[in-house]
Amino acid sequence: MERVTIREVIRAVRGKLICGSQQREISGVSIDSRTIKKGEMFFALKGERFDGHDFIEQAIEKGAKAAIVSRSRKKFTTKIAIIKVVHTLTALQELAKFYRQKFNPVVVGVTGSNGKTTTKDMLRALLLSKYRVVATPGNYNNIVGLPLTLFDISPETEFLILEMGANHAGEIKRLAEISLPRIGVITNIGATHLQFFRCISNVLSAKMELVRLLPLRGKVVLNMDDFHLRSQFRRIEQEIISFGTNPQADVWASDAVVSRSGGKEKLSFTVHMGRDKKEFDLYCLGRYNMYNALAAISVAKEFGISLPLAADVLRRFKFPKLRMEKLKYGQVTIVNDAYNANPTSVKAALSEFISSFPSQRKIVVLGDMLELGRMSRKFHQEIGKIVATSPIHSLITIGEDARFIAQAAREWGMGRGNIFSFKDKRFASRELKELLKPKDAVLIKGSRKMGLEEIVKYIFPRQM
Repeated sequence: MERVTIREVIRAVRGKLICGSQQREISGVSIDSRTIKKGEMFFALKGERFDGHDFIEQAIEKGAKAAIVSRSRKKFTTKIAIIKVVHTLTALQELAKFYRQKFNPVVVGVTGSNGKTTTKDMLRALLLSKYRVVATPGNYNNIVGLPLTLFDISPETEFLILEMGANHAGEIKRLAEISLPRIGVITNIGATHLQFFRCISNVLSAKMELVRLLPLRGKVVLNMDDFHLRSQFRRIEQEIISFGTNPQADVWASDAVVSRSGGKEKLSFTVHMGRDKKEFDLYCLGRYNMYNALAAISVAKEFGISLPLAADVLRRFKFPKLRMEKLKYGQVTIVNDAYNANPTSVKAALSEFISSFPSQRKIVVLGDMLELGRMSRKFHQEIGKIVATSPIHSLITIGEDARFIAQAAREWGMGRGNIFSFKDKRFASRELKELLKPKDAVLIKGSRKMGLEEIVKYIFPRQM
């Protein structure tokens, strides 16, 4: 972060200086007193299970130069700058917006129901071949994480790639107001966060908030194969760059083939762009990654990244962990897809898992798909039917909602002796360990809060 004066901070957050000097400068921003660095400003955010105001003294001891608070339970005796605001999270967002406006990178916002992180990481890799790029670290894609990402911008930053997630209406709008994107990417629309959005049409509306905040000279990158997104084409005023498998798309793919190369799964396909075409190879499980690549290529081509260069970069691309991550433990293969789960992504994962291991005994470990609201039971039952009617030997479910997967699997004819349902992942891990035989293939998938990647640690502790 470039240095900012306390005076500038006060103006940006509309705060009141309680103590300290306006002339000092901060060199960074932190919301965690455990990791704050000397010279940074501490924001006392309040969450459901914590209150940052309880850790102000700890932040000061670590070298914080300033703190943003919304209340003061006692008189501060410190010499550091203490700024009082109405709401500390809003203040963090406003300071991030102020800081963003000091620079002029090309900002790309990436949203969608599935594939956001992989698309963002692919685009970062492509643009890094020619430009200086800052991108969302990990999954810092919400109303706290995105503002923190903005403080990584410097005068040298040419591109800023931001993943934008939301589980409530208005959140993507707020993220766009803070970051001012010029290009918006929407990967797809699916049944996610229905506990809050209620229906897929509301999910679509929430994702389209990104488009509504783009300047008229901005560009929108959309999945032409997605029915919901295709329905919006005529309503969009900005230039649309479409991708998909339809030859009418601006960037489209054909001849997708899955094979093995050097012991790794390889997804090959041909990308067409006008008269140009090039074969691409991705070393991964999951055919849907072709769409993530097409979205990234669609943006990169606008800034001089040729198809040959893109193919070379993506051939060496390393996929994020916990996304169809293939792990070998002796003769057992674990496909760790525990990063997150919704009906669309679970169905896709099951399809890829089954096709990738045709001759091996298959076990699936499925956790709750959270935030599906009143549709939760129905969606979990749909997954149970798929499992029961597929060549899967055993099913282990974990969680209250996931028991409906097990229930439906029984109703659709899967043997009761092959179905196991648990509330606790430790008990599920023990059952899985007893079930495992050499050459088995196991798929692990569930929503982020389920933390199902821990199952691998329980079963193979010495190899982690």
